[in-house]
Amino acid sequence: MSATKRKAADIVVPVEDENDLLKITPLGAGREVGRSCIVLQYKGKTIMLDCGLHAGRSGQGSLPYFDEIDPSTVDVLLVTHFHTDHAAAVPFYLEKTSFKGRTFMTRPTKGVFRWLATDYIRVTNTSNAEASALYTEADLISAHAKIEEIDIHQQMEINGIKFTAFNAGHVLGAAMFLIEIAGVKVLYTGDYSREEDRHLVPAENPGVAVNVLITESTYGVQSHQPRVERENAFLKQVRDIVRRRGCCLMPVTALGRTQELLLILEDHWGRNMRELENVPIFFISSLGKRGMYLYEAYIMHMNQRIQRQFNRTGNNPFDFKYIKTRTNLAGIPEMGPCVVLASPGMLQSGISRQLLERWAPRPENGLIITGYSVEGTLARTIVNEPESFPALAGGSVARRMTVKNISFSAHVDYTQNSTFIDELRAPYVVLVHGEANAMLNLRANLLDKYRDSDYEVQIFAPHNIDTVRLHFHGEKMARVMGSLASKVPREGEWAAGILVEKDFNYTLVNPADLQEFTAVAPVVIEQQLRVPYASTFTLLRHHLEQMFGRLELAKEVSNVGKTHILRIYDSIEVMHFSWKQHIEVEWQSNAMNDMVADSVIAVILNIESSPASVKLTQGICNHSHSHSDSGTEKGSSDQDKVTEQKLPKSPKSETDSKPVIVPEDEHGHGHGHGLVAEREIVTRAGGSTEVAAKIAAFMQNQFELVEISDDNKLVTVRLGNATASVNACSMAVESENPLLRSRVSTIVARVHRTLGSFSHRSEPLPEPEPEPEPEGPKDKQVTDINGLATGDQSGAGEPEDDDNEKDIDIKIDVDSEDEDEDDDEDDSLSDSDSIASDQDAPDPPPQTGATDDVSA
Repeated sequence: MSATKRKAADIVVPVEDENDLLKITPLGAGREVGRSCIVLQYKGKTIMLDCGLHAGRSGQGSLPYFDEIDPSTVDVLLVTHFHTDHAAAVPFYLEKTSFKGRTFMTRPTKGVFRWLATDYIRVTNTSNAEASALYTEADLISAHAKIEEIDIHQQMEINGIKFTAFNAGHVLGAAMFLIEIAGVKVLYTGDYSREEDRHLVPAENPGVAVNVLITESTYGVQSHQPRVERENAFLKQVRDIVRRRGCCLMPVTALGRTQELLLILEDHWGRNMRELENVPIFFISSLGKRGMYLYEAYIMHMNQRIQRQFNRTGNNPFDFKYIKTRTNLAGIPEMGPCVVLASPGMLQSGISRQLLERWAPRPENGLIITGYSVEGTLARTIVNEPESFPALAGGSVARRMTVKNISFSAHVDYTQNSTFIDELRAPYVVLVHGEANAMLNLRANLLDKYRDSDYEVQIFAPHNIDTVRLHFHGEKMARVMGSLASKVPREGEWAAGILVEKDFNYTLVNPADLQEFTAVAPVVIEQQLRVPYASTFTLLRHHLEQMFGRLELAKEVSNVGKTHILRIYDSIEVMHFSWKQHIEVEWQSNAMNDMVADSVIAVILNIESSPASVKLTQGICNHSHSHSDSGTEKGSSDQDKVTEQKLPKSPKSETDSKPVIVPEDEHGHGHGHGLVAEREIVTRAGGSTEVAAKIAAFMQNQFELVEISDDNKLVTVRLGNATASVNACSMAVESENPLLRSRVSTIVARVHRTLGSFSHRSEPLPEPEPEPEPEGPKDKQVTDINGLATGDQSGAGEPEDDDNEKDIDIKIDVDSEDEDEDDDEDDSLSDSDSIASDQDAPDPPPQTGATDDVSA
């Protein structure tokens, strides 16, 4: 039993990124010959390959399917050679569409293209009554000026698209293009020939690994005769016609393969002058001798045979001795013998069509088709030797002349094409520029050839506007340059730097080497943002310091008012203007600063709507603010006064009471309005139940096991085998584990500040009566700005009253450190009396054994 090779089932791999798909779409030349136009799309780049017209159609119908793409998205247009079916639509595309990309041809192609396009305009406008040329001479001149030249073997790069031209051998200046995008290489052959003839260099192998090959399939599986046999058959047919005194007509293009035929005839007439000296050869072209001079100008683009002949004799090989050049039918004999080469090659119109209609009825005359005949043209029809054909003026013309097809078309046959595919071994092959039968036969033959070989290939034969999609997702490689390259990282080590991507090339560099090794220069971005704000500077500072700790403050005074500048983390500046209704935030942009700036702005935007702001600014003032000199000492101020107040136990709380400390104004009254931070240092009442709940809430964010005692006075925290307890009344922390005690104390200090800043009493406490100051040493509690009991405590060591009714003596010391005596409330904060300023340092724990626990 013989083993058979089973084809693996197709595995569909989902494409995560559309940019990883290489799309190849024929807008022309898809299962047809003519209007070649292939579009490549990959990684956001679009390349158009060739832009020709269909020889068998006219007007808009001869154009490629341009409406399938947006012309403005095409980056580059590459034209392989000057033939009409590859280049004649270029002026239309450049001048009549929104195409804004760049167009490239080789120098000979650009030179010859101008005159062939001019000939197309002339022939179309004079010979076709139903349609006019698609563009004018002015359009052609404008488009020609936009075309850029590329030399053979020159590599160019535009926006990440690399392309290189290689010899294609089809006609003078013909090139195949190797395109590379993000490491994927695509070779587009255009029309190419691997056979060296009398004046052209054969197509060359680029010599690089190619991912995709887009190649012509003009002759399908046909193979040409060897060149020598083909030339002999051609010359024999010419001699047969002239020996019977007939006229030999050869329809050709003005430039291209025609020059190869002229070289063959010139050489044969020179070697057989005695027999053929009375037989004239005419080359009828609108270009006249100008076309020959073009070929002389590009001698260095031809093969070594022509160059040696030119260098040896100094004569132009295309300045013929036996061939007469004409621009029209003047001087062309009605009767033979004679040989005439005339354009166009498809016999659709022009001089070749006129001569065909003139000579077709006579049997001694002969027609030799020397090139490829496009389907739908008279050249293709007459090869089948019909009895008659339609005349341009109407009616029909009888055909009695002989017809022979001896192809000198410089297209690869099956042998040359398959050999070239074998050499490249591209994993993907896309066939274009071939009629459906020829293309499909070639595809089937190639698949059979490679089925049992080690060459795995996929071959596509798309119709027009059918897209071939190929998925490429290669590894991205980065070059390490500069100081980073001085040390090779060992296995497991990281190479850290800035990754620079340009045109799909990646470079890893140290930030300090960025400008030296890349085209990127570091730029510092200064950010400035205006945030609406109508409240006081003190409130602003309070909220920012609650979030960011103690802030650096600077002041600027101008004629219009004061400017306070807060600097956060030495990177963010917050500027408050006394005369403006907004705050300006400035910083140098980077990842960290931007994040901090976002937090600053979020705090500012929430200040005026924050409940804390409402509590801090809420109060009641019932006395009159009229001023009199009585009762006020000269030079005294409310900042310098020391007040002692005795607060009775609040009737609303049977377990805890907290003293309310209010500084006096010049009237001797305590004020409850304004900010706490502005010397309105208030310690408000609250029950231990509420305090315990708040402590527990804070602790639960840090520890998993938090418990509250039944009497709501003790909060217990468990961490492993260690425990810590917090007294909700005294804020005292007890634990045998010093680390846990330190950690819990830090959290308690934070709770202490929070409760001290934001606790609120719904009703103002009654103003206490002043207590006469006793003589001698005084036992009292001195409360600091955070409301903590410090100093000597007379109640230490004494038992508490059973009814917890004992009064508390409180002394408040407020020192002024303002720079100016007349500063407004925005300047009233100082290091000694600002709640916000002092909250960034941990508060000292309250003294135990006090008569009543005092907490902020």
